Amino acid sequence: MVMSEALDGVPILVLANKQDVETCLSIPDIKTAFSDCTSKIGRRDCLTQACSALTGKGVREGIEWMVKCVVRNVHRPPRQRDIT
Repeated sequence: MVMSEALDGVPILVLANKQDVETCLSIPDIKTAFSDCTSKIGRRDCLTQACSALTGKGVREGIEWMVKCVVRNVHRPPRQRDIT
C-alpha cells in the first residue's frame, strides 16, 4: 500500500492491536519494523496507535485522528491520475 502511486499522500493509520497482552510488541518496536518504509511514507501523515480491540482502548483515538486528517484534506483536489 505504501508503494502504490494511487495512495500517494494518503494518511496511514497503524492500529497496533493486542496492547492488552503482556508479550505484545511495543509501539517503538512496531515503528522500527516499518523503518524500511520510511522513505516511501514520505511526508504524509502517519500514526501508530496502541490499541486493544478487546477493551476498545485506543481504537477511538486512532479513528478520530484519521477523521481529522480527512477533514483537513477535504478540499485537496483529486490528482488527474486518481480519476482516470
